[in-house]
Amino acid sequence: MAKRNRKPKLSSTECRQSVRKFFEKQSKFKQVQSQFNELKAQFSGDMEDYFECEGIDKSLTFSYDDLVESDLVVNRIQKSSVEFDPDKLAKALGKQLAKQVIIKKYEITDMDALIAYLKECDVDPKIFKSFLNVSQTVDTQELDRLEEIGKITAEQVKGCYTVKRQKPYFTVGVKRGHDDGEQKW
Repeated sequence: MAKRNRKPKLSSTECRQSVRKFFEKQSKFKQVQSQFNELKAQFSGDMEDYFECEGIDKSLTFSYDDLVESDLVVNRIQKSSVEFDPDKLAKALGKQLAKQVIIKKYEITDMDALIAYLKECDVDPKIFKSFLNVSQTVDTQELDRLEEIGKITAEQVKGCYTVKRQKPYFTVGVKRGHDDGEQKW
């Protein structure tokens, strides 16, 4: 078996110095990180107020004399998600299309009772269904595909979903060169 080349062991003094150096850097980092987080929160509040007051939707570009051939761009980013109501969607699309986009999951909640019941030959579907727990989800990719091929319209699914918007956040980046057609501040 080949021997691994190892660094020479640290002396106690060197180890102590290494721990102290790391601790000091870590403490400084945490302090700077805390200051940055406070500045970021203030910046986000200021930008949200400014964008709202000025009626700016997405981005803003600032020119500075000391940034040669560069502009600073502030982008407002607001993510959103769409949640469908499977029951409303089924009513809106009809049985045939709903089967293509709604995924149902059946869960048996009492197997012993179900087996005992099925042993009795005269099975009533309503009683059988009472042993099941059904969950539904919407296959949004299939829904999008059906819309693309014209089988359903956006009007059909209107009212079958809710849009949840997340809190916006802002990014700042450098844009090289100047576009004459862009509004600058």
